[in-house]
This record gives sequence, C-alpha cells and structure tokens, in this order.
Amino acid sequence: MVYSRNKIQLLTKALKGDKKIYAQLMKEAPEYAALGAALVGSSSSMNWLLLHNKTFAVFVDAVHDNKSALQILLKERHFELAAVSNMLNEDEEAELWLEKHNLKDFIDFAVAIQYAMDKEVENDLSGYFTLYG
Repeated sequence: MVYSRNKIQLLTKALKGDKKIYAQLMKEAPEYAALGAALVGSSSSMNWLLLHNKTFAVFVDAVHDNKSALQILLKERHFELAAVSNMLNEDEEAELWLEKHNLKDFIDFAVAIQYAMDKEVENDLSGYFTLYG
C-alpha cells in the first residue's frame, strides 16, 4: 500500500494537538483521522477502522504490541507501518530501517504517536479525537 506522504505529515501534526489539521483530515481523509483517534484510545474510531480500513486497525493493534498484528502487517507487505509499530515497541533497528529507506516522515509519525499516547491527547482534548461519538 502506498501511503500519502502529505496525509502522514498532516496526521503527525494532528497527533501533536493541531485541531485545525485534524478537522481538515476529517473532511479529506477520514481513515487517517480515525487512525489518529484509535491510536490514542478511541474505541468508536477503532470500530470504524475495522469496518473501513482493516490495515489501519491492524496497525493500531501492532502499535500496542500485538505480535500477531505485526505479523499480518509484514505478511501483507506494509513494511512502513510495521517499522513504525516496532519503533514504538522499542526495536532500535526499526528507526534505522526507516532512515535507510528515506522514510523520515514515518519516524516523525512514530514520535508523534508516542507523544500523543504519553500526553493522553484524547483526554486532554476532551474527546477531540473521537471520530463518532
């Protein structure tokens, strides 16, 4: 799967708390908005992903250290997402792989995910990242 560099960059900004960017994603790329919401704990967004973008739903599980989900990402050749999830699960080789393949946007994405999870963005923004409900 080819991921939109622009949408990954926008989601990275949204995960750092940019509400205007998140609103833009809701209109232009709801699957990326749902991904951001699911990553910070929105169960309604995860349910939406399960119906509309199973790859992103599997990625959310992999980020939370589900080894089976990681294996699915690898089997389906979603190497960028697998590397991001590995990076978040403290695999030092993952960041090197992303650098080697000129995927800095995905490194920034991983850092933003960690920031959002550490800061509990969903709670801080009073559910702002909740897609439906």
